[in-house]
Formats: sequence, C-alpha cells, structure tokens
Amino acid sequence: MPNHLRGKRILTTRPAHQSGSWCALLQAEGAQVENIPMLGIEPLESDDARQAIKKRILDFDQVEVAIFVSQNAVHYGVNWLEDYWPQLPQGPRYYAIGAATAKALDARGIPCEQSGAHMNSEDLLGLPSLQEISGQRILIFRGSGGRTLIGDTLGARGARVDYCELYNRTLPSNSQEQLRKYGVDADAITVHSGETLTNLSFCIEQTSMEQLRQVALICPSARVAGQAKGIGFSVVHTAINASDKAMLEALHRALN
Repeated sequence: MPNHLRGKRILTTRPAHQSGSWCALLQAEGAQVENIPMLGIEPLESDDARQAIKKRILDFDQVEVAIFVSQNAVHYGVNWLEDYWPQLPQGPRYYAIGAATAKALDARGIPCEQSGAHMNSEDLLGLPSLQEISGQRILIFRGSGGRTLIGDTLGARGARVDYCELYNRTLPSNSQEQLRKYGVDADAITVHSGETLTNLSFCIEQTSMEQLRQVALICPSARVAGQAKGIGFSVVHTAINASDKAMLEALHRALN
C-alpha cells in the first residue's frame, strides 16, 4: 500500500455524497483526512422550476445536442428523461464535461463524447463536432446559474441554446460550525470547484480562521487557482483537471 501522504493532514471540501472515494484514496496513502463539505446539492422543487424542467424534457426529441456539465446534472437530468422517455429519442448527441460526468452517463446506458485533458468547458468547446453547429438545437443540463461560457460560445456559432436547470448549489448549513471546530493544523486543503472555493473563503471569513489561507491549496484548474490567489490564498497548486488522479498528483507535488 502506498504511503506517499503518511502523517499528512488533509482537509477536503467535497459535497458529502461525493466525498467517499476521494477521502478513501487519501487515507489509503496514509493521510489523516477530514471532509467539511463546502458545497451542497439540492434539486429544484418549486412548481415553476419543475414546470420549466418538464417542458424541456417533453421537447427532448427536438434536441440535437445534449450537454451535461456535472455528475449531478446526469443524476437529476437522466431521472427526468427516464420518467418521460422510457426509450430515449434517437436524435440527440450527448456530451459530458469531465471523465466523471462521462462515466455517470455511461452508467445510465448513454454513450457520449467528453471534453479533453483539462475536462473543462474550454476543452468541450474545442471538440471538432461542436464547431459547425449553426441552427442546431442544444440543451445544457446544469444547476441554476453557473458559467455561461458554453451557451454563449455555441450561441455565437449559430446554435439555438437552452438550459435545463435541475438543482441549486448551496453552502451546507453546518459548514461554518464544522470549520470553527476544526482544530487540526492542516498540511493541505483540496477544493474541486470555484463555487466550493468561494464558500470556503466565506466560511474562513466568518470563523476568523484566516490562517487557513496560508495552507497549501489544491485547485482543479488554472481558472480556480487564479480565483484562489485573487481572494488571498498564498500557496496555490494547480491540478490538470478535477479527477482524483490529477488532484492526487498535484497534492503529491505540493507536499513532497
């Protein structure tokens, strides 16, 4: 069993339902791990939100490109699709941002094309099959709000873009209290998204735990790393993408 992280104290911040495999991987390498979720996922439940989702799902046979931005988008989006389309329409081509999202689609029996090495929106937009798309109808499955880069860029290429917004990203109600009680002198903190980082920074401010900004911070992209530096984190390391393998490699570089 590898022990590259023996004795290292790692604070992770993933949503509770997505933290298990990452924490287990770190523990297998000898690390002392605590997960304080800095992001929560809640499905949209209001009548208006559900009607908006239902309308897009019922029109799904008119969609030519379906893009899923996250594992959560797959979970909620495919649940909705299966409720109304026991046999999925033949028309749409499916795309995923990141290997984990692609794996989630594959697990639901949906083959897809995925973004490249960096597993981000920019990689997806570089795919040859998304260059000549004028007039095509594109549906992006995502949470409410979030980056508009994909939709804006594909719209500029002439596509007709719509969003199917399925969930809210929230700050868990007990995150501040958990951080306040966190008495460990951490060697590193891992964040897997920009929104997670924003919530972590807010909790640091609210709990006066400013010393955590001096801890090695592992980020999933250059964009998030730049965001971290801009809000006062001083020791920032960048993974090539948000996969466990890439994040672990960045953590090794930071601590060894």
